[in-house]
Amino acid sequence: MKKTVLILISILVAVYIALTLFSVDNEYVAEKMLYRAAKTNEKITANPDVVPPSMRDFVEKSLQKILEKYPETDAAKATRFALAEFYIYNKKYDKALPVLDTIISAKDADKMTLSRAYFVKGNVYERQNQWDKALAEYAILRDKYNDTPLGMQIPIYIGNYYIGKGDDERADRAFREAAAFYDKIARENKGKVMGYTALSLMRDIYIKSKEYRRAGNVIEEILEDYKAEIAMIQQLPYVELVFEKSLKEPEKALEIYKFVRDNTKNDNLKKLLDKKIDDMSKKETEDGKKR
Repeated sequence: MKKTVLILISILVAVYIALTLFSVDNEYVAEKMLYRAAKTNEKITANPDVVPPSMRDFVEKSLQKILEKYPETDAAKATRFALAEFYIYNKKYDKALPVLDTIISAKDADKMTLSRAYFVKGNVYERQNQWDKALAEYAILRDKYNDTPLGMQIPIYIGNYYIGKGDDERADRAFREAAAFYDKIARENKGKVMGYTALSLMRDIYIKSKEYRRAGNVIEEILEDYKAEIAMIQQLPYVELVFEKSLKEPEKALEIYKFVRDNTKNDNLKKLLDKKIDDMSKKETEDGKKR
């Protein structure tokens, strides 16, 4: 009995090893094919007007072959995006969309993959001047995947689209909606990285729209809620831009510089801020004498 069990175990181990080696071998072959296709595509994009059609055919067929023969490999996941982008570059948008839909419908797709797929799909429609369809994809990205970098930044992307089209009215509306979107995320994620990112983007919107008072309020909120040294340091250029140069409120800037100096453990930063504070204080005194 024991001998039979040992034989069965040996067989199972052998099968497992064989399957593992087969899987590793498939991954290697798929990665090698993807690498060759990518290198060939680099040559095409470097000189698109002089390459023979056979090179484009090689890239397309190589990528398709990976998906047909090795669909379960990690290389296949990268291949789907590579194939979609190949079609987009060559303006074969009708072929790119089904590839992107395959990525989106995959059961094992993670949020980063899905956010990228929705963005690229929206971009395909945008390139075809189908803005309504593009906006629908971007809305999904914004509403379902706002915890990804692309999902977080898409509201600003939409506003910038209208600016590029010279549609100031829609741009203003888009930026107002974006500010409200970021404000909601900041409230729901106070004290978290996502909340900090939302406030930072809201600050940038107000600066872009020249709403400096609101930008200043956001800067103060960031400094109040996020006292990590890197967060404070990142606000310093905006303090100068908003309070010193735009609102002409050096006293408020001075107050913030002192706050950061008193809350940082970075000796070099302390020295820089001490000098900044000293120079500003002297200037305020001189300006007071002139008045």
